[in-house]
Amino acid sequence: MDLNSIYTRLFAFFGPMGWWPGESSYEHFIGCILAQNTRWDRVVPVIEKMKQQDVLPPEKFLQLNSDDLAEILKGSGTYRIKAEYLQIAGRYMLSQGWDGTPESVTVETQVLRDQLLTLKGIGPETCDCILLYVLERPVFVVDAYTRRILSRHGLCGTKAKYMEIQELFHGALSPDVEMFKEYHALLVECAKQFCKSKPLCTDCPLFERE
Repeated sequence: MDLNSIYTRLFAFFGPMGWWPGESSYEHFIGCILAQNTRWDRVVPVIEKMKQQDVLPPEKFLQLNSDDLAEILKGSGTYRIKAEYLQIAGRYMLSQGWDGTPESVTVETQVLRDQLLTLKGIGPETCDCILLYVLERPVFVVDAYTRRILSRHGLCGTKAKYMEIQELFHGALSPDVEMFKEYHALLVECAKQFCKSKPLCTDCPLFERE
């Protein structure tokens, strides 16, 4: 089974996922930071709180001091650390001219990626989530679910590095932003429902029946 057939099967089974959750690019951006090592259901109420207090755009939440922002982020895991990460990433996005639309940032994708990865608290997965879901650049997001599914289907090793897995997708698929979003979401859904630590292989849409 190759990467194209995996996508086809998952899409046929689950249908469109419509990721990343949120009504605006600002919500997507904040979600990329707050979702680190935290369940999504803990992030949603925090974003709603920020929306109610009208501090979603970076120019708004950067007016808050670190303690006040951390208080708003309480519930999202390591909220004091994430307040710092969000402030750093917010300043960077504003420095690139971001106004909430992907078109407002014109810097080449690889330059953006290299710069984002120098920021405190921004690793490859968070970086690529920002590039794909916020700035709509065709960069595939790899996570633990991706590695699990691909390794179980013999497409990568269990300890394959992030860039190694990402290059598999970039080499096999056309650089399509919407498809990359759907594919990432479909892999997450498949892993949550079927490709668990104790997998439910025979029920999985990727199960190869003889």
